[in-house]
Amino acid sequence: GLGKAILCPDGRGRYIVAPSEGAHACFPFLGEQEFAFQRFLISAGQTHYATYNHVVSGSGLSAIHEFLTGKHLEPAQVAEQFPRHPGTLSWAARFYGRASRDFALDALSLGGLYLAGGLAARNPEIVLHESFRNEFLDSDTMSHVLARLPVFLIRDQNSGLWGAARKAAQALADVLS
Repeated sequence: GLGKAILCPDGRGRYIVAPSEGAHACFPFLGEQEFAFQRFLISAGQTHYATYNHVVSGSGLSAIHEFLTGKHLEPAQVAEQFPRHPGTLSWAARFYGRASRDFALDALSLGGLYLAGGLAARNPEIVLHESFRNEFLDSDTMSHVLARLPVFLIRDQNSGLWGAARKAAQALADVLS
């Protein structure tokens, strides 16, 4: 699923990690086609409302593809089909861009937004797609802020483990000092 966290500088060269369960919040669908997709997700029996986790994840990628084509595939198979089904890629990119924009505004992450994890690392074309950028910048009031906010794609799928290891090392250093 989609993970979220905020890193805040502590003034001593370290970061304070503020975890989030925001991926369990309702995903903001827009327009009739997206509302039809929302109903599709709900009718699949996953939940009584669709969250960011249902949409911006490997299972979300499969659901988007199935909704648009009528064929269920595993996420890796869907990615292989991007050239034959550009609509799937465009929808996935738009939804990832929306989720990224909303979190960037929630956190006011002026130092940048770092995208990590399996979906983005395995499928960088989602983040590089014009639909991602267009949706990320789509704000009536804050597009000027979003346009200056750098977005970084972390390709290392183990970045979360590296972050946990660094946090453990910092905690140990604090105990020993």
